[in-house]
Amino acid sequence: MTHRRMLWMSAVCLGSAGFLMLGGCDNNSQNREALLAEEASTLRLELDKQKTQNRTLTSENQKLNLRNQQLESDLASNSKPAPLAATPRTIGGFDVEMRNGEIVVNLPSDVLFDSGRDSLKSPAKSSLNRVASELKADYPGKSIRLIGFTDTDPIKKSKERYETNHHLGFERAFSVGEYLQTKGIPSSKISYASYGPHAPKGNKSQSRRVELVVLVDQ
Repeated sequence: MTHRRMLWMSAVCLGSAGFLMLGGCDNNSQNREALLAEEASTLRLELDKQKTQNRTLTSENQKLNLRNQQLESDLASNSKPAPLAATPRTIGGFDVEMRNGEIVVNLPSDVLFDSGRDSLKSPAKSSLNRVASELKADYPGKSIRLIGFTDTDPIKKSKERYETNHHLGFERAFSVGEYLQTKGIPSSKISYASYGPHAPKGNKSQSRRVELVVLVDQ
C-alpha cells in the first residue's frame, strides 16, 4: 500500500469517527430535552392540582366562616330574654310604676287590712285574685318580692302582737304572699321584706302599703 493511500484511509476513518461522535451528541441532547419537557409537564400538572385544591379549601373556608357567623347570630338571638309585656298602668286594679327596671304594684294597706291587723279583708281577696291572674298571664315564672311599709306612728294597741312597725309590715306582706300562693303563685317565687316606717310617702294613708315587686330579670 502506498503512503498516499494510507493517509487517505486514515482521513476516512477519522471522518467516520467524528460523524459517529456528532450523531451520539445529537441523540443525548434530544433525550435531555425530552426529559426536561416531561418534567415541566409534570410540574405544570402538579401546580394545576395545587391551585385546584387551594380554590376548594378557600371555598370551604368561606362556607365555614359564613356558618360560624350564622351560628353566632342564632346564639345571640337565643340568649336574648323573651320580651315582657308592656308595663301596665294597673294590675288587678292597683296602681303600677316602673322603678329601677322593676314593676312595682302598690297595694294600699287600708284596702287590704283593718287598722293594726295583718288578716286580709274579704273584699281584698277579690282584688288579689285579679292580681294573681294577671301575674300568671303576663309574667309567668317571674319571681316577686313583697315589701311591707307602715306609717311612723309607733305600735300601741297591738303591742302584744307586733313588737315594732317592722314586724307589722312584714306580717302584712307575708299575708299577701300566703294568699297569692293559694292562687297559683309558687312559694319558691316569693320573697319578703319590711321597711316599716322608714320609707314614708306623702301622708300616713299612702305610707301604709305593701309593694309587690315583679323581678323581671329573674
